[in-house]
Amino acid sequence: MKIKLTQSQEEALRAFLEGFEDAEQLSTREYVVDLYDIPRPLSLDLVFVKGGVAVDGAAELLYDEEQDGWYMGQRLDGPEDVRAALEQAGAFQA
Repeated sequence: MKIKLTQSQEEALRAFLEGFEDAEQLSTREYVVDLYDIPRPLSLDLVFVKGGVAVDGAAELLYDEEQDGWYMGQRLDGPEDVRAALEQAGAFQA
């Protein structure tokens, strides 16, 4: 799935990912990020493409108190949920 972004949103997202503790840059265009501090925590694999980002993977993050750790939940297929999560995390403005 692809999320269309303006040039300023793309720049803001890249700056957010480069400075975010729970983001890892895999290549010049690809990042993996875990967003824990939003209402519906997500793990994302994002690739910058012309006009936005391709979401190569997106899944809910669920917390197991007994194991004291996070694990992957349901996979997401819609770009709306991913866009909303990035906005909630402060990655860019709508």
